[in-house]
Amino acid sequence: MNTVLPSFPPLRENLIADVAVIGGGMAGILTAHALREAGLRVVLLEEARLAGGATAHATARLSAQHGVFCERLIRDFGEHLARQYVAAQLHAVERYRALIARLGVDCGWTEQTSRVYTAPNGPDLEGEYLAALRLGAPAELQAVKDLPFSVREALCFTGQASFEPLPLLRALLDGLTVCERTPVRDIHGRFVRCDGGTVEAGEVVVATRYPMLERWGFYRLKLRQEQAYLLSLAGAPRIDGWYLDADTRGWSLQQRGDELVLSGGLHRCGENRGDSYENLRRQARLWFPEARETRAWSAQDCVTMDGLPYIGRYSAVTPHLHIAAGFGRWGLSNSMVAATLLTAELLGNEYPYADAFSPDRFFPSASIEAMMEGALYAVHGRAKRLYQPIQQTVDDIEPGHGGIVRWHGAPRGVYRDEQGRLYAVSPVCPHRGCALAWNDDDKTWDCPCHGSRFDYTGRRLYHPARAALKQFDATEL
Repeated sequence: MNTVLPSFPPLRENLIADVAVIGGGMAGILTAHALREAGLRVVLLEEARLAGGATAHATARLSAQHGVFCERLIRDFGEHLARQYVAAQLHAVERYRALIARLGVDCGWTEQTSRVYTAPNGPDLEGEYLAALRLGAPAELQAVKDLPFSVREALCFTGQASFEPLPLLRALLDGLTVCERTPVRDIHGRFVRCDGGTVEAGEVVVATRYPMLERWGFYRLKLRQEQAYLLSLAGAPRIDGWYLDADTRGWSLQQRGDELVLSGGLHRCGENRGDSYENLRRQARLWFPEARETRAWSAQDCVTMDGLPYIGRYSAVTPHLHIAAGFGRWGLSNSMVAATLLTAELLGNEYPYADAFSPDRFFPSASIEAMMEGALYAVHGRAKRLYQPIQQTVDDIEPGHGGIVRWHGAPRGVYRDEQGRLYAVSPVCPHRGCALAWNDDDKTWDCPCHGSRFDYTGRRLYHPARAALKQFDATEL
């Protein structure tokens, strides 16, 4: 399904709106559409192209089943908030179903069952199954027969779905005021300042993957970014729906149209070992020897310290500023949660599940360890910048690879392309000064502290960094 979204001009004047929505992914567009339908004047601002970030890499999986999560929810948050979270996800699935039917969008909507499976020697899922039932989930325990490897059992959520996001987004854009190629430089009160003008808005929603403002909310300590790797295979045997390994380090499989998507290799940004795609290809050859690879890509997700998204008021001191971030691997369902919750909040209506997503929450059992880990990464990243070791010399860097070298006492990040041409950049993240790590799979420089990423020329790919890497003349090395 090849859908191309319309293009929109950048902001070139000062505008007045009831709401400014920053971020042109699924969450931002859904929110802007819902607010416009409620009768508000909305301006949607996107720094590049609409749906060019996480939405572009979405696997079209819409499910309220977010891994092995029900027991953890009850343990960390109590049964009341755990019920809220599950109910919000189930409600999101139903809202998509109703929205797509009402708009008459042909987006390949397919009713499917989601499954979490365990290996033969893995733990049983009885406890998770009973917890899911307690929380009102449509859970079943089933035997598995259509996978090319042995599985102990699978916990299923019925009534889930898959669809292609872009046809829906195209329909949602009708009538919206949209400014593409409009990076937001700052927000002062009700004024959103961009290069081409300012939007004065009564309310502002920041619906970017990583929050663009860090002077409120301590988000740099409360978020991390993770990467996973995916292969799309033609000619593989069809499976029913999708399967997620109960072990987050395992393999997931999903039927997407006529092709099968195999994913895995999850790691924190900046911890790539250079073998993620090869590991996927090895598994594909083992399980599906007749299949043909049609595409390989990576996806990056922002994760909160306790695993639940932050949706609501940005901070206690910013009453007119709102956030939607930290969706993890569950961007489709949480985008609808964000649109529904924020629309209710801005209209002064009640959203019955809001407490589970409050950015102000803090549960020590779910948060302390992750917050300490984030702080340690930041300290280690800055220390590594000061004492960055020489990994190799320029002559040691082979075509298609990169690494850290030292030139006149200063570190340089160097990549040699397949034709032998060298590219040299500063291996220090301009966001908070952390030392960058080379990602040999995607040919990028990645920040382990907060997840910024840059291509080998230094061009910024992912937030929170707002600037490119400094470039150097590689012929001098």
